[in-house]
Amino acid sequence: MTAHEPYWYLASYPKSGNTWCRVFITELRRLAGLDSAEATAAAQREEQELRLNRDLATGSIVSSRHWLDDQLGINSSDLSWSELDKVRGRVGHQRALYAECLRYHKVHDAFVSFDSGGQPVVPVEGCRGAIVVIRHPADVTVSLSHFFSWPLERCMEFLLDEQASLCRSSKRGGQQVRQYMGSWANHVHSWVDQELIPVLLLRYEDLLLQPELEFSRLATFLDLPADAPLIHEAVANTRFDKLRAKEDEEGGFHERPEGCDRFFRSGRSGEGREQLTGKQLSQLEEAFAATLERFGYEAPTAVHT
Repeated sequence: MTAHEPYWYLASYPKSGNTWCRVFITELRRLAGLDSAEATAAAQREEQELRLNRDLATGSIVSSRHWLDDQLGINSSDLSWSELDKVRGRVGHQRALYAECLRYHKVHDAFVSFDSGGQPVVPVEGCRGAIVVIRHPADVTVSLSHFFSWPLERCMEFLLDEQASLCRSSKRGGQQVRQYMGSWANHVHSWVDQELIPVLLLRYEDLLLQPELEFSRLATFLDLPADAPLIHEAVANTRFDKLRAKEDEEGGFHERPEGCDRFFRSGRSGEGREQLTGKQLSQLEEAFAATLERFGYEAPTAVHT
């Protein structure tokens, strides 16, 4: 494999449908028989059904410290966040990480950070494009609250913070390095408005309302089989209620953070309208008005005040 082996990004603000898309890709590949050179598609389909903790391996998350250490050839913890962001987008594409069948890389970072000097934080050489999934910030707020065990007020502040980042410390960050996002709107625009790689924009709400159409668009963009029967079966097998059941059957999902009851919790849209106050919804609407209008989101009305 050369350094120019094609790969894609699955980019989103946290809790916006990224993992759902990864599960769909995994199931579609399984049903199409793409993950075994020796097995026919029919044989693959007869194998045991998708297991979340065994099969979900679409590629390393780009903020993985192990991934970066392997790419850079140094211990990334020796660099400050500022130093690291200046070199992350220029790392090589090593075979161990950009291998066949591991080409759809999860990203929560914004495309650029305030430390990257206007250059992308992610590598772009050989990249075929990015699936960018967005979700209404009111629903993201509620989902983040359950995921990180944060009060809704803290989640609101996080979405509105132009300096917002995910990191466990001022430098080390555990298994992942700092992921700068900025505000919700900054994150969206950093990916959608860049011109270095192609983008397919998907709205979480559309994935819920018309999953076969939207996931077919995703499959086509990623050069995966997109014939209707396969898409139909993959969508049916990755419905949110089935993912919840799988998480329970497998004793939890390994990507669930400590303190979070379940990873696949609700999956609905509209929870922000139900749980945020009118004042909180107005604050999000005012801060992100241009972005919400651009991507077809109507202002939600609070159920309570």
